[in-house]
Amino acid sequence: MRTAYAVILSVLLLLVTACAPKVNDPADVQAIKKSMDDFVKAVNAGNAGAVAALMTDKTVYAVPNAPVVVGTEAIRLLWQAAFDRLTYEFSGSAEDVRVVGDLAVAKGPWGMKATPKAQGVAALNDSGSGIEVLARQKDGSWKFDWVVGNSNQPLPGSTATGEDEQALYQLERDWAEAAVKKDAATLDRILADEFQANYASLVGNKKQILGVVKSGSAKTESAVNSEMKALVLGDTAIVHGLTTEKSSIAGRDTSGQYHFTDVFVKRDARWQCVTGHSTKVQ
Repeated sequence: MRTAYAVILSVLLLLVTACAPKVNDPADVQAIKKSMDDFVKAVNAGNAGAVAALMTDKTVYAVPNAPVVVGTEAIRLLWQAAFDRLTYEFSGSAEDVRVVGDLAVAKGPWGMKATPKAQGVAALNDSGSGIEVLARQKDGSWKFDWVVGNSNQPLPGSTATGEDEQALYQLERDWAEAAVKKDAATLDRILADEFQANYASLVGNKKQILGVVKSGSAKTESAVNSEMKALVLGDTAIVHGLTTEKSSIAGRDTSGQYHFTDVFVKRDARWQCVTGHSTKVQ
């Protein structure tokens, strides 16, 4: 009788062991690390389709500086919008992977440098850590089910869509172009009525600045902005940058590089500059 019980117990233990899910199988761990490597490659290649191919129609994607989106197509559109404006140098790894059956959790650091394609805009640097839940698919592959990341870098003064920042950068480019073309009408549109300049080569209010341009005493042969960074605080914004110009005022050579700071306010849904300051780089 005891022998029969022992046999039955042994069979039950074998059945339980056979039904138990595999835990941390090395092949699964390696496959999940490869999924993370594939994600990094897709981002650096600017391939939104390849990013989306690692997701499913139920994937929840919640990462810094972007709205939460769900599903393959929504994630593809999110990344495509980013790739249209930015070029990425991205790194990331799954340093800690835990697998139970057909589900896995991966955790690891990430870092990036995002360089705007628009001329003269400073690159963005960010880093953090991410936690991903992955699910084994019917074909045996692993895809991301949940993606949740955090950022180590605070982004004060930035907006969710980046539209205001892009509008401000464009205004600065329009301003530089208007100076070269002696386009007083564009300058009149950009400058607020109470505008006051305190530039290294020119001090005055809006009327005085426009007067100098219209008279032809201020001549700008070229002007290129770089290293621009916008800080948006509600309806007020500050733009820092560097301009390189070939210019003169009343025959006096004012060519060189200038660090500038311009303050803008938003009125009737458009930005205007209320004051500006510059310092010549010696």
